Amino acid sequence: MRRFFVGLTLSLLVMLGAVQAQETGPEALVKETTEQVLAALEENAQLIEEDPQKLQSIVSDIVLPHFDFALMSRLVLARYWREASPEQQQQFVGEFRQLLIRTYGTSLSHYSGQKVEFLPSQPDPNPKRASVRTLIRQTDGPPVPVTYQLRQTGDSWKVFDVVIEGVSLVQNYRSSFAAEIQQSGLDALIARIHARNSRPSTE
Repeated sequence: MRRFFVGLTLSLLVMLGAVQAQETGPEALVKETTEQVLAALEENAQLIEEDPQKLQSIVSDIVLPHFDFALMSRLVLARYWREASPEQQQQFVGEFRQLLIRTYGTSLSHYSGQKVEFLPSQPDPNPKRASVRTLIRQTDGPPVPVTYQLRQTGDSWKVFDVVIEGVSLVQNYRSSFAAEIQQSGLDALIARIHARNSRPSTE
């Protein structure tokens, strides 16, 4: 589990830069901006340590417009999405988006100079989808493979899943949420996520 969240932490390091450009192909887009993002995090490490809330602001301002949260929500809820009312769908998208912002913001505070290596990517049969493969090189453990799943919407590419050590972020949440929905219902899940999002980020 720790290695999964290490990968989750570092995956955003790439995506923070990757989402900046819109007209570049997904692989070049990710590769060209990674070094800039890592350098910026290192340069601002002291400021971030003093005020971790800055990380959530970064995530919200830079990443938020470039994630396909509607698609991620549909994939995470699977059949429960089709069964949900429009109001429930809207509420879930909003709370799930905020949950990921908080999770990534908190995780980024643990960045400590890891390096990113890019691997050759095979073309996707669907020209509007792409996978960008990387390895996160750690100083205190084996490398962590991270693959970014993107799809093209209009002129831009948006992230809809991250696969860390073979574990899909979407599938991971799907399994967890499905069990909770079966036990307590979708409204209870939405309420729990909302309560968590309402707590101070330091928790």
